[in-house]
Amino acid sequence: MGYTPQYITEIRVGFGDEASLGKGETGSRAAAPIRLCFMKEVHKEKRERLFEILNGIVYTKIDAKTVLLFTPESKNTIFECFKENTVPTEYVKYP
Repeated sequence: MGYTPQYITEIRVGFGDEASLGKGETGSRAAAPIRLCFMKEVHKEKRERLFEILNGIVYTKIDAKTVLLFTPESKNTIFECFKENTVPTEYVKYP
């Protein structure tokens, strides 16, 4: 399942009787290339649109492992969105 500002899509691959798709194969692994191909096609003639950031939503850089506020020792950081007043207040502490 995935979404863009224009579309929400869900692709399901599998059998109703829970039969195997094959060794090492999963429904999401099989569905991802289908979704990617579909989304590229439906967006081919469309202008790029960014998601609208709603009031009350803030972005904060956090430590990806702990979901706490990052420090210079953080090896992997991401920007994450939070509802106002729910942003972590504690900084990550690495030994």
